[in-house]
Amino acid sequence: MPDAEALRHTSDALLSQLTELEDLERTKRALEPGSAAQLRVSRRVEALARKVLNTAGQQTDIVEGIAETEDGSSQASREPQVILAQWREAERAMEAETPGTPPWEAAHAAVDRLRAEYRRAFTERGQRG
Repeated sequence: MPDAEALRHTSDALLSQLTELEDLERTKRALEPGSAAQLRVSRRVEALARKVLNTAGQQTDIVEGIAETEDGSSQASREPQVILAQWREAERAMEAETPGTPPWEAAHAAVDRLRAEYRRAFTERGQRG
């Protein structure tokens, strides 16, 4: 099941990012407050924290996709523009990663799932309107 594999990759990526975040935060604590080195590490912590948040969002998207697949219906019919925005975000996340790595695989799976969801939403909207 590709979604289960994507979920595992995303989980692995999230755990790795959290470990790295913890290491950076411990390093930052040991540096002189206000120093150039502490500022550099602080910026890395901030960037990685954003990446963690994005990965957690991808994980939620994958779980929602699995839930939709299992019950055969969408839990909530989302507007195409909302899905499109998430699709674009997933593409940016994929471009920021190294191909073949767990974060890249997770982002790639999210892109594929969001593309399919967008197609369904767009089709459903055309049938309703």
